[in-house]
Amino acid sequence: MLQKDSFVPPLYYQLKEIISDKIEAEEWLPHSRIPSVRELSEIFNISTTTVKQAISELTHEGLLYSIQGGKGTFVASHRFASGLTETTMISEEILLGTRVRQLGSEFSVKVLSADTIDCNRAMARTLQIDEESPVIRIRRLKCVDDAPMLIETTFITTALCLGLEKEDLTQSLFRLIDSKYSIRLRKSFEGFRPVFLDTLEADLLNQTPGCLALLNERVSCADKEKPVLYGKSLIRADMCKMYIDLTQIRSIRDMVQSETSF
Repeated sequence: MLQKDSFVPPLYYQLKEIISDKIEAEEWLPHSRIPSVRELSEIFNISTTTVKQAISELTHEGLLYSIQGGKGTFVASHRFASGLTETTMISEEILLGTRVRQLGSEFSVKVLSADTIDCNRAMARTLQIDEESPVIRIRRLKCVDDAPMLIETTFITTALCLGLEKEDLTQSLFRLIDSKYSIRLRKSFEGFRPVFLDTLEADLLNQTPGCLALLNERVSCADKEKPVLYGKSLIRADMCKMYIDLTQIRSIRDMVQSETSF
């Protein structure tokens, strides 16, 4: 349910997350009609204005679409991946804070929120745990020279890191999980895609709503490639670059014939 006493994030953003989770977990399938504004307002006991803002931003982001004539709002088609997944071996040298400081800049982290939630079907599949298992959710704002660079949301299996949300989360999660729980993250599987910033995200990043950003999604594993955490980083477009090792990309012919083709 929605948290009415929560400052970050506001109600419309919480509703966006709920709708996005239902789509990601395939509870709401492509081209299926979602509940109306009035129905969502009654289900979550919030104003229709709040619901309209959530639906408007999800429509702008391409997750929903509307049909004229009052027929309703529907789930958009799945985004198709290129079939390319970046695999990163985790070390101290590649941590963002380390790289920023090596360039002579200051790096800081602000904790926006830390709580425990029940994971949905999609997250359970990603973390290889049972649906509705508790996971720790940590939202942080990372800054370079006091300028906000990215919003990071991390989900960590509670059973592996009990009490983590009570620790000093301004430090490196990589180091914290290693030192306190003896879990060394060794590898991340990462994906990237462009997205538009909504009102809250733009405000946190000192940007204009609708600006482009880069969404980095990653699953980090310990030994035997057991997933420990799932993270999403929303990075300002003017503060990031992405490099890809082209020798790792399959041939265009293979990509076109694959079911994950463009």
